[in-house]
Amino acid sequence: MTLMIIANVVWPALYAEDKVSSMPIIALSLVIEYFFFRRLFNLNAKQAFFYTFAANLASGLVGLVGRPLSGLLYELTIGMLVSWIFEWGTFNPVAWISVPIFGGALNALLELLTIRIIWKHKLSKENFCWLWLANIITVGIATTWVIASPREI
Repeated sequence: MTLMIIANVVWPALYAEDKVSSMPIIALSLVIEYFFFRRLFNLNAKQAFFYTFAANLASGLVGLVGRPLSGLLYELTIGMLVSWIFEWGTFNPVAWISVPIFGGALNALLELLTIRIIWKHKLSKENFCWLWLANIITVGIATTWVIASPREI
């Protein structure tokens, strides 16, 4: 049962989570991030595989709850301001654009923390930015998929 099914209130990040945690997006994320990890940490193919697997396992497990909650945090802060200024509801363009930005940032942070804990790599702003970009791409694809082909509730 997905979080969206048991929720009384739905917001864009929760709605997008159904696609973000789907097998096609997970597979795409693994492929994209494999190349990012390989380049960022100067890894061979085998090392890059393990970094990608471990980092995405951690961000996937924590992110199942963390990404929708970050969206709720957005809705209770920036989202309220956007709604007040433009008189828009929850499912507005700014909210949809924020999903890959905030979801991607959370994923990148969790993935880098995993690498820091397991392999003792130092965290850097540059690595965070590159990994954030990779996650913006994959979460952005999932968000676009939701908008183009919404799930019927």
